[in-house]
Amino acid sequence: MGLIYNIIEDCSPYYIRFSHENISNIIDISLEESLKETFTKNFTHHKFSLDVSEKILNLCPITKKIPLKKTRVSLFVTKPGYYYRAHKDGVDNKISFNYTIKILDNKCVTSWYDDEQLKNYEIVGLDWKNKSREVSGFVKENHIPKKTMVALQGECILFNTDIYHDFDNRCSKNERIVLTLRPTFSESISFEDAKRILFGL
Repeated sequence: MGLIYNIIEDCSPYYIRFSHENISNIIDISLEESLKETFTKNFTHHKFSLDVSEKILNLCPITKKIPLKKTRVSLFVTKPGYYYRAHKDGVDNKISFNYTIKILDNKCVTSWYDDEQLKNYEIVGLDWKNKSREVSGFVKENHIPKKTMVALQGECILFNTDIYHDFDNRCSKNERIVLTLRPTFSESISFEDAKRILFGL
């Protein structure tokens, strides 16, 4: 494991929670920039401008090992009471680095499900490259997830987006903000690749 990383929880192949040098600076900049915006939708994907993106990436040690997209430094903003159904990210993306920018409680739960559980659902977006593959008609209460996670404030998460997952903020009264970074060559870097490159595991 690289000396600059501190693994908090390794729940491979679903996620790895960790911290690193400069993490508080990345979080502070992201939060400061988020306060300049007004988010009205239940779920918002907000891309930062290139100058803000470069400022964040220059502080991020991950870029020394895995190049990250300057055009895809984004906030995921989730309103209280909102649920996002099970999905995989686009076919050209297998992982995300998620920084927890604003997590005010422990009531938002992320869950992962295996393909076998969802084989009888229609999957929308299988031919989309950049957008997510959505499980049409998914009913969370009918399934037992393979793994669940409650994200905590001030951490980074190596997140496997190539396993079906959802996030449930229905029990929370708080807005939730996560900074999401994606590899430049996202179609060719798997969770196991990133785990080996960053942590030597």
